[in-house]
Amino acid sequence: MDSLLNTYNSLKAARAPWEGWWDTLRRYVLPARQDHDSPVADASSFTALGDTTAVEACQKLASGHMSYITPGHEIWFKWSCADPEAGDEAESWYNRCSEIAFAELARSNFYTELHECFLDRVGLGTGSLFCGSSRSGGLLFRHVACGQFVCAEDDEGSLDTYMREFTLTPHQAETQFGRKALGPHARGMLENGADPHTGSLRFLHVVRPRRNRNRKRGDARNMPFESLYYSLDDNLVVEEGGYREMPYMVTRFLRWGAGAYGLAPARLVYPDIRQAQFLNRILDMLGEVAAFPRILELANQSGEVDLRAGGRTLINPESASLGFPREWATSGRYDVGMDRLRQKQDAINRAFFVPMLELWSEQSRQMSAAEVYARENERVMLFSPSFTLFASDFRPLMERVFALLFRMGRFPQPPSTVLRKNARGEAEVPEPQVVYQGRIAMVMRRLQAEGMQRTLQRLQSLAALEPAVADHVDLDRAFRLSARMDGVPEEILRAESSVKRLRRRREADAAALTLAQQQNQPQPNQQV
Repeated sequence: MDSLLNTYNSLKAARAPWEGWWDTLRRYVLPARQDHDSPVADASSFTALGDTTAVEACQKLASGHMSYITPGHEIWFKWSCADPEAGDEAESWYNRCSEIAFAELARSNFYTELHECFLDRVGLGTGSLFCGSSRSGGLLFRHVACGQFVCAEDDEGSLDTYMREFTLTPHQAETQFGRKALGPHARGMLENGADPHTGSLRFLHVVRPRRNRNRKRGDARNMPFESLYYSLDDNLVVEEGGYREMPYMVTRFLRWGAGAYGLAPARLVYPDIRQAQFLNRILDMLGEVAAFPRILELANQSGEVDLRAGGRTLINPESASLGFPREWATSGRYDVGMDRLRQKQDAINRAFFVPMLELWSEQSRQMSAAEVYARENERVMLFSPSFTLFASDFRPLMERVFALLFRMGRFPQPPSTVLRKNARGEAEVPEPQVVYQGRIAMVMRRLQAEGMQRTLQRLQSLAALEPAVADHVDLDRAFRLSARMDGVPEEILRAESSVKRLRRRREADAAALTLAQQQNQPQPNQQV
């Protein structure tokens, strides 16, 4: 186990340069997460802030992720067949599986944990989520806070090593691993008569590629990913198992060089965040001085000036001629300070893409549809690098959700057009492609849809001159593709085989009608 701990310590050393930035950003962007060990945020974390623009912007963008990338009230993804030649039957099966998975995600704790993950992704640049199965047989998700895990990528940039340090109470450890698997220190906490719900035990969960395994055996110890639960208090492995897929997902807001962790938008405008804090305190001071001005008085007036509401101060003619007492040093330019503060706040909001989110607020009703589309295309394209990275980071998680639900028997029987033979000659269901259908994804695909629409309009014009030009386009496929891009439910689309039967029946009815009309027409030499 020494090599395991050496790997963990080396990955912690590689993470160390990020930890200072994460602590700093928590102070200004996610103040509720400054203390990992406390279940309740310290009030001082919030009262120390002079300006909350970055905090609000982070919350808005994380909520925007939930509303416009992974909305819980509408299907935001669809699985698609990776083989374009598999046919519509295979595509329909994958789409039906997508609808079942959406319902399963809604029944689980997915959206609750995902929001916490998005807060880390937006606020700190890196978020993480665990995906597994619950004891009740459903899906189970768990957010892992940024800074509580280390990870590494393979040569292709895919996450393949993940180590998470966490604590459990003695009761939780016994429930998860069993008393016999625990070491002497943990068993002692359970057997000494103390409350098993108090105290903490430290564990390390390690998931990494399994070096040696028998591919013909499907048990946990021969799965592609090795899973080890290691007790840091007793220095022993309390559970050994495996996963068919990587159960942890790490999503970055933007890539930062070749590292495994991401760049947060707050780092790009960190000087503006600091200056907004300073300016807000200065403006608070100016407002306080305006409400309670400084008073300049003569030495012999000390204690005689009544500053209470309705107070009366008596002065002699000499003091009156000199203009004492009077306000002093209250001529600060509040308007100049507000202009500078707005500049800093606008820069912070732009870094967190708040103007993009405001397009879909109530203000968008004052614009025409063409204006909204134009602004959406402009501003969403700026978000494209982050969304593209999200899609790449999120793909392994969606593949694991698909695999888990398939093994649970939640999906209907796959048609033969879906099945493919693996290297051992066994039939299996290949991993699907993930097509996102949230609002941001739809805007980004709108250019493709608009191109299709313009092509069909051009085809209609040319077909009026030369009907044969329509042979270049498969109109049936274009319609089905357009419907699925728009998120049309799969059950309202007839299967291609049903469409063919319907057309054959229609052709047969038309032929029968034509034959009947011909038989009822009088022959040329027949007398009427």
